[in-house]
Amino acid sequence: MKKLLSFLLVIMMLMGMQTTAFGAKFESDTIEVVDGPTNKKQAVYVANLLMGGEDVLTDVPTMLYKNRTLVPIAFVVENLGAKIQWNQDKYEATITTGDKTIVLKIDSATAYVNGIKTTLPDNVPAKLLGYQGNFRTMVPLRFVSEQLGMGVNWIAETRTAAVDLEKQSITGITYEKKGSNNSQIRFKTSGKVNYTSMYLEGSKIGGQDRIVVDIPSSILNVQDPTITVESNGLVRKSIGDNGITAVRASIFEPAPRNIVRLVVDLDKKKGFNVRFDGTANELIIDVFNPLNTVKDIVVEKRNSLDAVVIRTEDTPQYNVMDLGNRVVIDVLNAQLKASKTEIPVSRGSVSRVRTAVFTPDQNYSAEDKIVRVVLDLEPGQSIDDVLIEDEYKDILIYVGGRPLEGFDYRKETFSKSLLKIDLQERGSTDISYNESTKELSLRIEKDRIDWESTDLNISDKIVEFIEIDSDSSRRYHEVKLRVAPGTKYIVQDNGDSSNQIQIDFENYDLSNSKYSNKIIVIDSGHGGKDPGAAGVKLGLKEKELALDVSKRLERLLQDAGFMTFMTRTDDTYIGLYERAGMANNLSADLFVSNHFNWHPDPNVTGVQMLYNPDLGRDSKTLAKIMLEESLKELGAADRKIVERPNLVVIRETKMPAVLTELGFLSNEWEESLIGSEEYRQRIANALFNGITRYFDEVVLK
Repeated sequence: MKKLLSFLLVIMMLMGMQTTAFGAKFESDTIEVVDGPTNKKQAVYVANLLMGGEDVLTDVPTMLYKNRTLVPIAFVVENLGAKIQWNQDKYEATITTGDKTIVLKIDSATAYVNGIKTTLPDNVPAKLLGYQGNFRTMVPLRFVSEQLGMGVNWIAETRTAAVDLEKQSITGITYEKKGSNNSQIRFKTSGKVNYTSMYLEGSKIGGQDRIVVDIPSSILNVQDPTITVESNGLVRKSIGDNGITAVRASIFEPAPRNIVRLVVDLDKKKGFNVRFDGTANELIIDVFNPLNTVKDIVVEKRNSLDAVVIRTEDTPQYNVMDLGNRVVIDVLNAQLKASKTEIPVSRGSVSRVRTAVFTPDQNYSAEDKIVRVVLDLEPGQSIDDVLIEDEYKDILIYVGGRPLEGFDYRKETFSKSLLKIDLQERGSTDISYNESTKELSLRIEKDRIDWESTDLNISDKIVEFIEIDSDSSRRYHEVKLRVAPGTKYIVQDNGDSSNQIQIDFENYDLSNSKYSNKIIVIDSGHGGKDPGAAGVKLGLKEKELALDVSKRLERLLQDAGFMTFMTRTDDTYIGLYERAGMANNLSADLFVSNHFNWHPDPNVTGVQMLYNPDLGRDSKTLAKIMLEESLKELGAADRKIVERPNLVVIRETKMPAVLTELGFLSNEWEESLIGSEEYRQRIANALFNGITRYFDEVVLK
């Protein structure tokens, strides 16, 4: 039995050496681990791990063991360019690089470096430890990293170990135009550097877009008379070309990490790519006209009809091709980030939708970026049985009928919308307004347009509903719109006889809202390579639930007049420090990070709010109010507010911040609740009530 157990442990450990199985970035302070050789259990503190500024995620997390940081040996393989061999008989791991061989023995504080005996710091050995059934060889981070030529810094405030390359200097900045729309910015360095980057869409809240690149373990040493160096050490190079205003560089974080921040100020939206040229020792930022993004494809009701909706991040440009039993839609100048590349439809004329990045053929230029969406049609159907049109940032494919021809209602901003009606014949339209019912009525002669009676699913805090009555006993269509409280309208004068009607709506209660200049950053926990917790019965993923609740919350906040910014809008991973950095760079008024919980006891349920005890921001009051409103709305068990001084996203943010734990996926009953859209909407309502109450009682009192 002992031999069998030993064999299984080795197999699990070797699997861990071959690939990193990414798990949750832990919100808990401690976890329970099992010692492989002795089977003893103990609690250890969880630590964060950064490599060149990027979060490193593993199924057995980085941990503090007797005040030393231990990491899975897979980290050494994947991030430090080493090779691993395991000796089962001796319980030894051998790490090799080009010029070094390091031998570590499980539970021994003695290591051998190129055959020379070395005592590990604080006599803390390599360990074989297990967490939730996964066993990994855990090695001392600082010892191994430094032996392989890397530096390690410890950030005690967030319990983070940062592994970086040797310190380098940034010595120059050059700009080059690459065609009518593309540019290149080069930062000369003294050697290889790591970096992290993000695009800060400040224009969403009335500011300026910026590209931000952080280089750890670096200093500024720019000697160029054409570049301004200010008294505070800020380096600035004016550009004024291709949408780039200027390039700035400064020390963002001093010793021990020595992070230099590079900022590219933009006066229009741009795409970018960052890379390091090892031959020239240059960090290069390519700046170009932005690619649109196909971020999701869903089937939903639009204008009371079934429609396939291609959601993009910008106004789409696209070509449509008829291939008989298939219809092709090529979204131009686009990239694909949709989580699903094939979805069944089986409604109306379309059986399924397939999506892929398309390699340009003879119809396009070789450098074109195209996302191809293929509609597989039901037998007997043709392109004539689908209607394709775009609405704001969406491409709509109606699969179960045709919407109202010529009728276009769309929301322009959080407080403004418009109705545009294009008619087939000229003529006059009778327009009236009932002050008591807040209803606007349009009478349009039937010979000007052919419509059927319908109700449109409109409710956007500007217009409450739109109803079209085409009673056969009358010679006109009657269009009724009920405006929301605070909404005013203007009918555009197109003359007495026109084939177009346009009505502009604005809700002044929203545009003059007391919240209108307040910025809320909504952070959806986990994402991409980090799934977070998983449900025990339905297998729900925390990252997907957090994003769903955050999107619902964003709609509620925007309807109330807040300005909002989402750290992620799709299934991508954003670094913890990057999330906090977004909020700080936007000078946000509030930061809310949404999560779902997990506990080894399957009976534990309830809602919990985590906060940083920094008195200067008083996040405790925010957490208290958010918890009270959540308990009131959800009727959940009270898991209290909890001080968490080491959590990166609520420590590094400079404004009041809270990390929400909105239910336990480890409890079957609560997971089932969370799995329903109705309950997730109630969660969003609770968070919204907490935020508005906080502003009413604390910020705006």
